Amino acid sequence: MKTPALIAPEALDFAQLIRAGETVGWAEATAEPVFLTRRLNAQADSCPHFRVFCPLTFSDSFSAAHRNVTVTALGGAGAGRRFFADGAENVIPANISDICGLVASGRLPMDVVLLQASGPDDAGRYNAGLGIEHLHAAIGQARLVITQINPELPWTCGDTVIDPGLIDMLVPAREPPIELPARPRGPIECSIADHVASLIPDCATIELGLGAVPEAVTRALSAKRGLGVHSGAIGDGIADLMEAGIVDNRHKEIDPCVTVGTMLMGTHRLYRFADRNPAIQIRATSYTHDALVLGQFRRFVAINGALEVDLTGQVNAETARGRHIGAVGGQMDFIRAANRASEGRSIIALQSTNRDRTRSRIVAKLTDAVVTTPRAEADCVVTEHGIADLRGRTLGERARALIAISDPGFRAELERASDTLV
Repeated sequence: MKTPALIAPEALDFAQLIRAGETVGWAEATAEPVFLTRRLNAQADSCPHFRVFCPLTFSDSFSAAHRNVTVTALGGAGAGRRFFADGAENVIPANISDICGLVASGRLPMDVVLLQASGPDDAGRYNAGLGIEHLHAAIGQARLVITQINPELPWTCGDTVIDPGLIDMLVPAREPPIELPARPRGPIECSIADHVASLIPDCATIELGLGAVPEAVTRALSAKRGLGVHSGAIGDGIADLMEAGIVDNRHKEIDPCVTVGTMLMGTHRLYRFADRNPAIQIRATSYTHDALVLGQFRRFVAINGALEVDLTGQVNAETARGRHIGAVGGQMDFIRAANRASEGRSIIALQSTNRDRTRSRIVAKLTDAVVTTPRAEADCVVTEHGIADLRGRTLGERARALIAISDPGFRAELERASDTLV
């Protein structure tokens, strides 16, 4: 076991710490240790060539312009698209359920790990707070673990405790955590959310992906009762449902009375609610996204987004007109679980057009031929115009159902295209 060294923030020198060819990884999304990544950015040009693994970022703290740095990620979602403006050569297409195993096996090497934590508690332990995803696997493989001590973080329950014997350097640096406030809901998001809500029965366990539509769905569930949550991300809307008693987790086959996720993605309101709250557990992705764990749910409803859906039911959640702006993420992990649950539903929810309404997002063929979820896993697709129920349907029936929920201005064009597809 290690004895961590306390390092003054101004004394942290990455040029003396990173070796040529090593991979530096850091906690993702809202859990990113922004002080550390900002300092790494300032010193990167003085370091030997190194590689970064940044699964998902919502910050601009690390530049894409360093010539001696190769940035890899799971995709271009969030603020990460800047790393792939010139191509997706360094995108790693992988299901979230695979990441812990890839890191632990060394196939996805992790030499230097950056994270933030609150603490220590009376036992000398630290807590990763906002998310844990693959961090335990990364810490187990790393040569060097640098932890930003940030008292602004909540202390959360689950897999988030970090033993001090696993840490090499402690860097005290108070920093407001990244917040992800929900975008204001418009009539389109509300309409989509209402359709999705109609597919969710009382006492179901739900999973929600990222974005404005899933967050709007939480606002449409006020009439439901006895819901549970087992998800990747947990947002402010889930906290609201828990406080209202709509999410009580009492009917879950596993983890009764507990909301389970791998990451808090919201605002200070959510972070305060989760602080030392045993009703929320932040678990590693080796648990939250594991097929054997998910297979224990009987009434599991997975709600995810897409950039495009073609007329056969194939889903693209990764690219838009050649630009990598999404990721595989946990979509397939949760969709497969929902489809295999005896009373489950898998829902892909999206606006029928792009924001300026010049292109349909229900398409004859996927624009970039990128398939995130294959048509064999298609269940329900929802737009503001209704619900297309695709499971067990022929290709012709699927095409007609999807055209019916497309934007009316594009239906004639889609009908003509469908004649040559089915």
